[in-house]
Amino acid sequence: VRFSLATALQAVVSLRLVPRADKPGRIPACEILINTAAVRDNIRDMNATLNIPDLIKEGTVQYGMQSFDQSLMGWYTKGIISYESAVFFATSPGEFALRVQGVAGTSDNTWAGFESDSSS
Repeated sequence: VRFSLATALQAVVSLRLVPRADKPGRIPACEILINTAAVRDNIRDMNATLNIPDLIKEGTVQYGMQSFDQSLMGWYTKGIISYESAVFFATSPGEFALRVQGVAGTSDNTWAGFESDSSS
């Protein structure tokens, strides 16, 4: 099953509809996974599937992937969603809160563009 999935999968797009702070309504926070060679290898290896979230974060520039938290950071820094909503919908609320405070992790370069007004 893992081999078949790794071979057939092209991409996965997931959405969380987050309340807007700038006007009524909601805006989608998107997580995008592209099935690259590294992703395929991690799907096939049962012990490596936990690495897939890191591959998403690291594949932003080269492959157009992004995590929910990266998407939320982009909307938050643009003032489109509130801090409370961003933390509530974040996959890793603690890490997200630290990023907002300016505390960067070991994967600092994976957030480039999401922590400024130039992201989407």
